[in-house]
Amino acid sequence: MKNLLTLFKSSNAGRLDIPHLKRFWEQTLAKRNGTFTAPDEHSWRADNLLLNGLGLPLQETLRYLMHTGPSLAEFEEWVLARNGGQLTALQAGRLRSAFTGQPYDKAVAAQLHALTASPDVLSADDLRHWHEHGYVILRAAISKEQAQATEAAVWEALGMSPHEPATWYEKPIGQGMMMDFYHHPTLLANRRSLRIQKAFTQLWGTPDLWATTDRTSFNPPETATYQHQGTPLHWDMSLRPPFHFGTQGLIYLCDTPAHQGAFRCVPGFHRQLESWLAGLPTGTDPRSIDLTGLAQPIAAEAGDMVIWHHFLPHGSSANSGSYPRIVQYLNMYPMNFKENVEWL
Repeated sequence: MKNLLTLFKSSNAGRLDIPHLKRFWEQTLAKRNGTFTAPDEHSWRADNLLLNGLGLPLQETLRYLMHTGPSLAEFEEWVLARNGGQLTALQAGRLRSAFTGQPYDKAVAAQLHALTASPDVLSADDLRHWHEHGYVILRAAISKEQAQATEAAVWEALGMSPHEPATWYEKPIGQGMMMDFYHHPTLLANRRSLRIQKAFTQLWGTPDLWATTDRTSFNPPETATYQHQGTPLHWDMSLRPPFHFGTQGLIYLCDTPAHQGAFRCVPGFHRQLESWLAGLPTGTDPRSIDLTGLAQPIAAEAGDMVIWHHFLPHGSSANSGSYPRIVQYLNMYPMNFKENVEWL
């Protein structure tokens, strides 16, 4: 915390009075004008706290700033527009506390206390499975009705019909299977699910977590002219030591059997990643090694959530079913989360 306070205290936080917002805007526009400052652990963490606290996806925000070059006032209006016209008191207060080191106000403190006191949602067997295999399925993370509503929002955003398979292939989905679809009320409601928050609380050992504003994904069945657009098994983290605990997650928005493009991972790899890397011949690119034969698809029902340890090689699988796999990505992390920003 001390490093963040030293690095990011600001004499002018803009009209919204959110510390680091002006600095983030200035640094991004400087990059737009040809001046690039490499992030370090503290600036990387501050940027993530700011954007996730404001409910802003990284790529969408950078694209807006880099393409538009707005004034600070225009950027603040853009931020408000993506938050329904105003920031909640909880949002603003929590961000100000994070960047100033002041204690949380009573509303935030009460919310965290209530989460701590709420019943566990992951059983002892669930936690044993997590420690052994590196992933867990949170059943009924959201209700079937909420999953159906979110799926319907995805179909509407895509301009496709679940009853007309020909429409599933008429236009690009986005970046591969990934959609730039972030701000619908159903997506926000899922991020605020108390059941999901409690699961991450159990895994991290603290209720004081920040939710990511992440993408949705649409993985239709393969055809003679359409091949799986997902990436091979991969890690979304640096493979350069030191390594730190981290999580990732997705919510299935429709029933997803194993053959329907299900999420897949290499169970248990979180317990051997470091020794596996250390045993590779010098000069080997670990990301070039094909671990597909070790991967297992993880089937689950609409409303279930898969949470996995980010040490696991993972990815989607080719869909050989008759219906798309549709998911919302969601993760949570504490303010002191560490990440190696030197990519390998």
